[in-house]
Amino acid sequence: MRGRIALPLLAAANWDAWWLLVGRAEDLIAQLLAAVLLGAFAWAWHRTPREAELPAPVLLVALLASALAGYTGPALLQIGVAVAAMVWASRRASGRRVPLAPLTGLALLALPVLPTLDFLLTWPLRRVSAMLSVGLLRMNGVELGLEGVALDWHGKLLLFDAPCSGVRMLWAALLLASILALAGGFGPWRYLRALSLATAIAVAGNALRAASLFYLENGFVPQLAQPWAHEAIGLVAFALLAAATLAAIRLPRKAFA
Repeated sequence: MRGRIALPLLAAANWDAWWLLVGRAEDLIAQLLAAVLLGAFAWAWHRTPREAELPAPVLLVALLASALAGYTGPALLQIGVAVAAMVWASRRASGRRVPLAPLTGLALLALPVLPTLDFLLTWPLRRVSAMLSVGLLRMNGVELGLEGVALDWHGKLLLFDAPCSGVRMLWAALLLASILALAGGFGPWRYLRALSLATAIAVAGNALRAASLFYLENGFVPQLAQPWAHEAIGLVAFALLAAATLAAIRLPRKAFA
């Protein structure tokens, strides 16, 4: 069957999995994820030559796996199998014109993985961010110590709580790196390098954001003692993160073509 016909049919056959995924889109981030995933598969469809064929056994196995997951498995398994089936079929139908590693990474990031990342990475990222923030503040002449994941300033412990860990900033950086790698046609090793750069930028960016918030929350800049200042610093940090990631991951001129 023609790939440009088979891929929409496979997507339609997994409508229940997409409905489950959208049902978990309870906030703006999850809704953005669903949109990004749809855009990635649309991009794969666009990169599929008009005359390309998707072998019947590939389509049959993808449909069978999706049906079994939907009949016997929990919702997360059903969503995961549907996404994996679409990635596999898109790769085969495109004749390798769609890079497998970035498409797989993007699909994995689009799954409901943030709770798992919060569980696994919150404490290590809090520790690293606190250490880097202390270093930045000391370089700027602020004398303070470090106690676990808290800043010790004049005997007062300023705790790095879970929202300050930077898990979501890291996730956003990996998502952006995956989108750029997909558009640029990156192979596995180049994609891994892009993810490594994005991780380093995200950790450094979160430390810079935390150091900026230290000045704000402790009255160093009275002019910024406004209700909107905290959110504004977060938005600026995300903008700088995106700009740094775009600058670090260079795309070929024909990207997005």
